[in-house]
Amino acid sequence: MKSNFRMAAIATISALAATTMTQAASITVDPSATKQQIIGFGAGSVYYQNWITALGTTTQEALYDTAFTGLNLSLLRVGNWLQDESKGVSKDDIKIVTAGKKRLGSHMKIEMSSWSAPASLKPSGDINGKKDGVFYPGKSSTLKASSSDPYGKYAYREFASWWKRSYQAYEAAGIAPDYISFQNEPDMFAEYEETLFTPTENDTSAGYAQALRAMRDTMNTLANPPKILGPEPLGIGYTNFQKYMKALDDKNLDGYAYHLYHAGDGNDNSLANYMSPENFRSPMKAIASSYGSDARPIIMTEFCSMEENGKEEYMTGLAHIMQVGFTDGKLNGYIAWELFWGEGKGQLIGVCTKGWGSCTEDQINISPEYHAMRHYSKFVNPGWRVVSSTSEGNGLYAVAFRSADCDSITVVAINENSSSLSLNAPSVNGYNAVYAVQSVENGSKSKDIATSVSYSLPANSITTFVYTTSNTAALSCEDSPIVDPYKPADVGDTIVLIDYATTNTVSNWSGDFTVTYGTKAIDGVSSYATVPLAGCEQGSDDCSYQHAIFEVPANASDALATCSELVITMHSQDDTTTYVNVGGAGSEWISYEYGRQAGSSSWTESTVDLTNEAENGSSKITFNSNGSGVYISKIIATGCGGSSAIKNIRTNFASDMNATAKVFDLNGNIVWSGNKDQALNADGTLRLNLRQGMYLIKTKDTTAKAIKK
Repeated sequence: MKSNFRMAAIATISALAATTMTQAASITVDPSATKQQIIGFGAGSVYYQNWITALGTTTQEALYDTAFTGLNLSLLRVGNWLQDESKGVSKDDIKIVTAGKKRLGSHMKIEMSSWSAPASLKPSGDINGKKDGVFYPGKSSTLKASSSDPYGKYAYREFASWWKRSYQAYEAAGIAPDYISFQNEPDMFAEYEETLFTPTENDTSAGYAQALRAMRDTMNTLANPPKILGPEPLGIGYTNFQKYMKALDDKNLDGYAYHLYHAGDGNDNSLANYMSPENFRSPMKAIASSYGSDARPIIMTEFCSMEENGKEEYMTGLAHIMQVGFTDGKLNGYIAWELFWGEGKGQLIGVCTKGWGSCTEDQINISPEYHAMRHYSKFVNPGWRVVSSTSEGNGLYAVAFRSADCDSITVVAINENSSSLSLNAPSVNGYNAVYAVQSVENGSKSKDIATSVSYSLPANSITTFVYTTSNTAALSCEDSPIVDPYKPADVGDTIVLIDYATTNTVSNWSGDFTVTYGTKAIDGVSSYATVPLAGCEQGSDDCSYQHAIFEVPANASDALATCSELVITMHSQDDTTTYVNVGGAGSEWISYEYGRQAGSSSWTESTVDLTNEAENGSSKITFNSNGSGVYISKIIATGCGGSSAIKNIRTNFASDMNATAKVFDLNGNIVWSGNKDQALNADGTLRLNLRQGMYLIKTKDTTAKAIKK
């Protein structure tokens, strides 16, 4: 195809009272009830590689950042295209894999499949399954016959030898596959590259079981043989996967692979199944009941809708399929079909290369499904485990994961209802909610949302919650196989100036209006400041300028000078969008920001540029508008320096080690003060008795990040 110890700590998301428009639901997570281990999440770089490498440098690098860093990709599927060995390994493949490894290192594993045996090993003499509009007969699209092969009636040994040489060539080129599948969809007649293998050989077809034995024997002669996955059939309907498995000796497999283009449960069409993910639950569960373990994982290695990419409704469809897979399907990994595709359309990313096809400029387009994958891949790493989770509420589906060393939990919640769900804040005994991100059909994607006392899950949305803890003694923990590139430090460049989900004080407001604290739910938010504004044309003869003034908290006093942007979450008090002018008080801002939006039907995150503020010394923020007022739920400063990945942080503090220092958490709260050298270990990490995570350590002359391990 396109191509027990049981810990008392239970994580519970309890329901709010239902309203006429909002349903109530709950999710319960048990961090101690662990299940299968995660191998990874990924997608395929199989076709259109030359489109990628032909992009201009700026766009190409942005694509790599988006595809690899943006997704935190842990599995990349590539093809074995050495059917003609004289051509050598594609320079395009080398460049793309090198770009991924540069960003992700050994975190990203390579899975390689072959679409066809070399033409010389097929009776048709053609790697494709169709010529001049006519399919070759099945007996011409398999391996050629052999009277001397030690494994059976067909050229299995030659085929396996070709695979070994291919592996060695890719390894020499820097693309050493960690996993291989020697035949993509062995049951699929295709007009493109294909080779057919029935479960076991017969008079007209080579057998997968015999080819697998040859592959195992041959690949085992390598110093570092890859792990062999199989049988990778087209779909899991009609017990197709099981038919192959019954014919082969699974001791020759290191893991199991299949695709999802049919499910055999419900309307058996890939698009219908894509939009009806529950069709997959029964056949996935049937496979999981007999196969799969940490020793022999199950990886779903290819699936897409086979229809137009970029449809909004595909986002929750993909997320739901993955939820089915990682719960009842006991999947260890999931690989979507297209990481990127040409003509600006792709399952995850569409690529346009200027002058190629119908493209008039270099461009990358992010599809809704990209965000579905990101809700998993960005916040769950290899070595993590699925943990028990249950959900109550029609149309709500959830799956939870726990890090190997037990210090993090990620919960992915999918609301497939046409109305919103209302939930109390996730609460895990001993764990702290540190991050939440949400994507909404026909709305914002991968948007940070405030960790709060309550959450709204909009209709047709995905929400990921992240928790951390340093108290892991009651859990059976493992050694983490990697330094997790995701931590709550993904928001480590953020300083929270005010978050009304955690405080009801409005004492830092002043100016021409009286600001009050509001609790009546407005579009899912019930904690905010009610900020009146002028309601008349500012600066006119009849209406002088009137301001609401917010004073920046003392523990974040340098935020306006050291951060690059304010993000203000606002909602209009009027029936239409309110446009708000945002400026400084205490001194004059160079770049006064006009017309920041406050939505009328939903909360809006409006940004204010701070890049010119470093020398201005502003300590207050002013708001004025012709509108009658806004509600403000949160004000944060972002881009406050440093890396978002803990493993990349450099802690070079030697210049003022004897200075008086203060340590702040990422909400701007002072958690310690004293001499700087008392706070730090020799490697620059914090020795203080604090929770694991990232902190800011400040002296008179320097501000830097430091980690508490």
